[in-house]
Amino acid sequence: MKLVTQMNAAEAKDFFLKHSSYSNFNLPSYFNFTDLLLNVDEALREKPRGAIDIGLPRARKFSRTSYTLQTNKDGHYAWRPFELIHPVLYVHLVNQLTEENNWQVLLDRFEQFSSNPNIVCASIPRESEEENISDTAESVHGWWVDVEQESISLAIDFKYVFFTDIANFYPSIYTHSIPWAIHTKEVAKLQRNRNDSLGNEIDNSIQDMRNGQTNGIPQGSVLMDFIAEIIMGYVDLSLGDRLRDSGIHDYKILRFRDDFRVFTNSKENAESIIRHLTIVLQELGLQLNSEKTFLSEDIVIDSIKPDKREALMIFGKNVSGTTIQKALLKLSLFSRKYKNSGQIERYLSSINRRVMKTKALKSSDNIAAMVSVLVDIMYHNPRVFASAALVLSTLFKFIEDDDKKLGIIDKIKNKFEPVLGTGMLDIWLQRVSFPVNQDVEYQETLCNVVSGAIDIPHEHVWYSEWITDQRFKNGVLATQFIVEETLAQASSIINEDEVVLFPYSSGEVVEQPEHEEG
Repeated sequence: MKLVTQMNAAEAKDFFLKHSSYSNFNLPSYFNFTDLLLNVDEALREKPRGAIDIGLPRARKFSRTSYTLQTNKDGHYAWRPFELIHPVLYVHLVNQLTEENNWQVLLDRFEQFSSNPNIVCASIPRESEEENISDTAESVHGWWVDVEQESISLAIDFKYVFFTDIANFYPSIYTHSIPWAIHTKEVAKLQRNRNDSLGNEIDNSIQDMRNGQTNGIPQGSVLMDFIAEIIMGYVDLSLGDRLRDSGIHDYKILRFRDDFRVFTNSKENAESIIRHLTIVLQELGLQLNSEKTFLSEDIVIDSIKPDKREALMIFGKNVSGTTIQKALLKLSLFSRKYKNSGQIERYLSSINRRVMKTKALKSSDNIAAMVSVLVDIMYHNPRVFASAALVLSTLFKFIEDDDKKLGIIDKIKNKFEPVLGTGMLDIWLQRVSFPVNQDVEYQETLCNVVSGAIDIPHEHVWYSEWITDQRFKNGVLATQFIVEETLAQASSIINEDEVVLFPYSSGEVVEQPEHEEG
């Protein structure tokens, strides 16, 4: 494992131009944006002024340059937008960050951010050095080791822990705070022009992506996670200075992006630290999430999230000892109490393993009932669409008639038709249906790219009218991001490697941190 802040400029650029860094939300394996990003990068390097020569200054005049995939958070009225940033704007920002002198400025600043040993950041983007372990898996494992396990260890040193996070984090970020974080607020305010400093360049590049808006940054890429870490590193530094000036020294803070755990030996210190943190955040236009802020005296138990504690009590390490249908029913009941919990994905993986090993269903395991319960879990927990599709594809092995399989797909589509923000569901239902019938229609644009219903994908995914170089637009941007060979070889039963971060049989399966990003 290697942190991005341990990389040189060239390594960091290669890291950010990977598919898994461009899109860090779960897509089927036949999606791969790496070639597109590399071709854009090569073409921009051939231009004297890079992206500026193909029309970059016009980009912010348009309201939709990137592709937004609205994802439903609760099955009802809450949504989270994931963005596939326009490849030109994305690559241009990567190039700005990883220009050798600029990258050194950032590395020096991160060294300052981490100068206080009492405040530890565990969420710096990292790259796996193992071929069979994804970068996302490394990040999740880092949370488990550096936050959850470290929290339990700190119980021997401290009496209290304050849990809190930032409300609506990514959409609330003020882009002008980026130059403040890199250069200090005082210096940044003297540098008003776009190219006066690295911070201003980054600020303006993000505004180019968002029609000139200064509120919010895109969600859905490691690049933007890194930008968020610049701002949060500044929070760490400012908070540490305030605590030192206030004479508060007996504390430890663990931070995973916008999620804080504050350890102290007195309630007074804990409350003082939270007050100081509140002031630091307010100066950046951010605020704590009052619903998720609480003080605990039981550090060991509360270091493990309530959903994980209850899941361990209900299921133990697996869901054996009952029928598959009863295991799904148990999980459905659990999911009503802990919506979108990472534990649901964990135990869907376990159930999928059972289904894979099952040669014939028990009389009490009715296939229609099992699918219905699985869909109920999906309906109330949109986070698990990919994991539920994994189980659904495996259950289909018990159905020989392809028409019946497609009939189930239609019923699921009809069930979710009134719900907005189900593009991710379409993407994963298509992954299930495509090996059965390639012509099943979905509303999601990315599904139409997969099926070939769209002749020129990039014109429907990204808005590029601001690009003045027609050869660039019609050539480089036409690079395919659907890997035809992988699509053609897609099995009717989804391989768990496409979905599961940690194979269930490997032992401890850690939960992905649920830091709030909007």
